Amino acid sequence: MSDHAAFHEVDEAVRKDELKAWWGRYGTWIIAVAAIVVLAAAGLVGWRRYDASLRGEASAAYTEAIAKIPQDRPAALSELEKQAASAPEPYRSLAALVAAQLRQPIEAQVTALTAVAPGLSSPDLADLANVIAAYKSIDTPNGEAMVAKLEPLTASGRPFRLSVLELQALVAGRKGDTKHARDLWTEIARDAEVPQGLAQRAASMINFYGPAEAK
Repeated sequence: MSDHAAFHEVDEAVRKDELKAWWGRYGTWIIAVAAIVVLAAAGLVGWRRYDASLRGEASAAYTEAIAKIPQDRPAALSELEKQAASAPEPYRSLAALVAAQLRQPIEAQVTALTAVAPGLSSPDLADLANVIAAYKSIDTPNGEAMVAKLEPLTASGRPFRLSVLELQALVAGRKGDTKHARDLWTEIARDAEVPQGLAQRAASMINFYGPAEAK
């Protein structure tokens, strides 16, 4: 046997002994960590399936409750309130938003909407709850104050910008400020993203107030 071959065998033997010693020291931990990773992966897959199942059940329950509103409003309200307390998102927030609008009288709806808004799952849903509350209170003594609080939502890019401008136009009209009301309706009508229904209302109101005064 050559010296090179002999040194190679000795080197291999040393490496094997070192590997056995290393494995004896750390092997149990490696197996434990590997087991944890496998269990975690399996648990994640299982949770996703369970979560999907819960969401599917919540979706069906929410749809069923909504369908009951025309026939049995109290029963629908009761079911939606239960979902608002325990359903997974987004159905918890959606149920809370609808349940608030099923209360009677209208003042109770406004109170409920403003109360649930901070707890909804997204800022947009919270804004929507406050906008709906403002629409429902527009003919009440608190209407103007509620609309005034929505001023930040008129910023460019905000999803309910046009709705708040409509509310502001309604408030201006009720105060007799026809110029400001006309200007707001005109701004709505000229917006490139105005929905058809709102565009038609804006056109009708511009026609109602007549042409703008000459400067």
